Amino acid sequence: MTPTPASPTHEELLDRWLDDMQVLAARLEQVHLPDDFPFDYTPASLPALEAALLEAGSDGDFHRAVLPYLGEVLMDVCGGRWDIDPGTGGADGDPVVRPDPALGLPALSLTTLVDVALAEESGEVFARECGELADTVTGLRRSRPDWRPAKEHSPLDPIGPQPAPPRLRHWLAEREAAHREWARGTTGAEHAGEGGGWDFSPAGLDRLEREVRTRYRTLADFDGDREGPFLQNAAWYLGQVICLHRDSTWVYWETDPQAPRGSHHHPDNPWSGIPFTHQPHRRQARPCDPLDTLRGLVRYGTGYHLSRIVDGIPV
Repeated sequence: MTPTPASPTHEELLDRWLDDMQVLAARLEQVHLPDDFPFDYTPASLPALEAALLEAGSDGDFHRAVLPYLGEVLMDVCGGRWDIDPGTGGADGDPVVRPDPALGLPALSLTTLVDVALAEESGEVFARECGELADTVTGLRRSRPDWRPAKEHSPLDPIGPQPAPPRLRHWLAEREAAHREWARGTTGAEHAGEGGGWDFSPAGLDRLEREVRTRYRTLADFDGDREGPFLQNAAWYLGQVICLHRDSTWVYWETDPQAPRGSHHHPDNPWSGIPFTHQPHRRQARPCDPLDTLRGLVRYGTGYHLSRIVDGIPV
């Protein structure tokens, strides 16, 4: 007789939800919402979110993708943390927001809030709930002026300031020291002055693109030279352009086999063990691996351009 599989624990359901949030938020932005949706996680965006929900009707995938965005906006107002109600919401449980305990409010079922919005069809449910939470916060602060709602960190929060570990500092210093010699070895450097014409401007990325395309005709060629001086400094140069002109910084997470699953340092995290650029102060900011971006020139052909990639990073 085949044993009945054990039901996931509350902790497992919550971990599953937290793991899914970034994928759901990306799907919401890239698939479900119109291009002009602000996606700024502000209360002002909630009417547009609800309007899109009502237009989608019975699209269950859309309904679930709305939940992380909606919950994050509400918690930016009332603080608190994510939780799961295992008794509702089917096999995955029902994601709920637990406001800052000081407010004395019950857990808020986001699935129920979506259901109310669909049933009422007023387009005002999300904003009304957010306004009521804001009123409760304001009321408490009248008696406790020094109090602010506290929000636990979630996968959709900005990662915050990141320390530069020794390995990153060494790599950056090594690349900077090698830059002049690297520039001398590039095409046309003898006619471009001592700096080789590499001025770290976005306008100069077309030249970097030509250099990479000329040197590497196949992915095998590129991958065989990933650790070589040309590509390492080309990646550094591209990253420096991004940092200087796209409000970004260098980040490096050491790989730690003992790190918990889902953490920055876990070996399964594709961003661990490589230098990359990021906007750690922005919610939903997308990291950029400059070396992999250069690889895209070979992988995707002439329709792929560095200038477009950099232009797509918010300033």
